[in-house]
Amino acid sequence: MDVNSKVVDDIDKAVDSEYKSYRYRWIVLIVFMLAGAATQLVWVTYGTIIDETAGFFGVGDLEILLLALIFMVAYIPVNFLACWIIDKLGLKWGVGIGVILNGVFGFLRVFAVMIKNYPMLLTFQIFAAIGQPFVLNAFTKVAAVWFPESEKALASGLGTMSMLIGVLLAFLIPPFVVNNIGVDAGISWMTWSFGIASVVVMVLYLVLIRNKPPTPPNAFADKTKALALKGTRSMFKKRDFTILFVIFLLGFGAFNAISAVIDIIFGYAPTATEPGVIGSLIIGGGIIGAVGLSALSDYFRKRKIFIIISMASGIVLLPIFFFVDVTIVRYITSFFAGFFLISLLPIGLTYAAEITHPLPEETSNGLLMWIGQIGGIVLLGCIMLADGTSYMFINFIILSALFVVNTVIAFFMKDLSAYVKT
Repeated sequence: MDVNSKVVDDIDKAVDSEYKSYRYRWIVLIVFMLAGAATQLVWVTYGTIIDETAGFFGVGDLEILLLALIFMVAYIPVNFLACWIIDKLGLKWGVGIGVILNGVFGFLRVFAVMIKNYPMLLTFQIFAAIGQPFVLNAFTKVAAVWFPESEKALASGLGTMSMLIGVLLAFLIPPFVVNNIGVDAGISWMTWSFGIASVVVMVLYLVLIRNKPPTPPNAFADKTKALALKGTRSMFKKRDFTILFVIFLLGFGAFNAISAVIDIIFGYAPTATEPGVIGSLIIGGGIIGAVGLSALSDYFRKRKIFIIISMASGIVLLPIFFFVDVTIVRYITSFFAGFFLISLLPIGLTYAAEITHPLPEETSNGLLMWIGQIGGIVLLGCIMLADGTSYMFINFIILSALFVVNTVIAFFMKDLSAYVKT
């Protein structure tokens, strides 16, 4: 008998009416959403003005790409430490470490910009990257600790939306500012603005966040948690979590890789506007899908069907996205790709936390985000190797085949009703 079965009978009998939720949960969620958006602002600050930033610091494009890539790389070793610390210290101070790192070092970057010192900027960016897993691993824990069963996926979806809004702002603001007030003034203004925003969020977090409500809002929050090391082993004894782990490796990894190098995939010129529009449409669709489909998932108390739809959409949309060389078609496809694929994140993370309870939510959350980052790095490497060759289409054929695999194995998962009676 695994650790989850010790509480399953009690959880099966629970309904929302037996527990109390507090209005303050929305304040907690909003502050966490601001923290999630702030980490993304710091991450992608220079990602859409690579050439301009390289000229500003007198370095090559690869050095500027490294400022964003370091976040993906740092996530891999830091993730497990973040999960353990959140489990030990609780929501406020466990996640607070990441919020503080992002706030302090996100602001300190202004000094590197003032003296145009790239090594200093990279150092501050590394410390901010170390803080990111502490924040991104927390959304399912916030949902589980503060929200009733009927709102948990929605809360996770809103958390995901905040991350996407942060990326969207970091996509749109830097090129606009640089083009309107000049490179030097634009980079300085943007670094100051994003740095101040990170500090403001840090202060709001430290003042407003509480560790947990006075009484639990749902049956999952009302159980003793198991710690991370034993819990991680126990998770992989559950077939459905193992399937979800593979789905995130291939599905979320593919999304991470494709969205990072749209210009390289299609061979757009550095000054082309299409990659920015495509990226914005993916994120815009993702914002709507993350909230809308999560709400539907909560309403119907179903997870499996939405995960299947997300993966099946990749089978249809990826070939259209790459092989149909018509701009308007790519724009439409981009929106729906974001709408369906990004919804995997909040629904999948919520489902993982539910089926592995009473193990810590941040552990299941962190494992799935971690494997998605690894999948993204591996698939990104495959795309970069095909850059400038005629073999890019092979990557998309393989990716489409991987989504077929994901869709098939998703059918073998049990739905939430097998774990919690609704």
